[in-house]
Amino acid sequence: MDNISPLLAALLAKGPVRADGFTYYMYGNTLRKCKSKRGPKKTKAEGEKKGVERFTIARKMWKVYRLAIGDLPIWRVMARETNMSKSDSLFHATNGGCLRPGVGVWAFPTFRFSVGTLDAPLITGIERDGWQVTIHWKNDEDRSEAYLAERVFIGYFYDSLPDSPQLIKDIPARRGDSSVTVNIPIAGQPDGTPLHVYLFFGDEQLNHFSPSGYASV
Repeated sequence: MDNISPLLAALLAKGPVRADGFTYYMYGNTLRKCKSKRGPKKTKAEGEKKGVERFTIARKMWKVYRLAIGDLPIWRVMARETNMSKSDSLFHATNGGCLRPGVGVWAFPTFRFSVGTLDAPLITGIERDGWQVTIHWKNDEDRSEAYLAERVFIGYFYDSLPDSPQLIKDIPARRGDSSVTVNIPIAGQPDGTPLHVYLFFGDEQLNHFSPSGYASV
């Protein structure tokens, strides 16, 4: 400490001293200094930040989706069959890439309203008259009665509400009918609002479901 002025030594005895952008401090008998201004705290990498945002929107979508499907165990059944720990984890893994923070679903054709081991629908056409929608599909020939008796479900989004999935589940039609007509609630939407429609099937006991097929109208 011989090269330190008495004034500085007295100040350093009380703790570090900041001057001219540096901090002076004693390390044993040695005077040391470092820049006083620290750089900004490192922020999360952009990829990690986006991952967190996607996880958050997937969680929000899952909560709204659950309200729409009620007690249908679609994802719980598939999670069990694929040894996934939780149904919401399966939903996130399946649909996370279709979701965008601050928007909701941005990739409607690849969003899965339903997953499962039953045969997926082969949609052949969709028609619309106001808010009445008719969907046509093709069935495999010479299939069992259980196949033809599978229940019909229609999920949908209003194009203006990509974060609000909806479901019509009390539909008397069956897979064997090859078509179904449903009335979509207006829900305050302007006439002609585009619709994103998802058709899927479930067995009579609701123990198995099919992946959803997509059409827009």
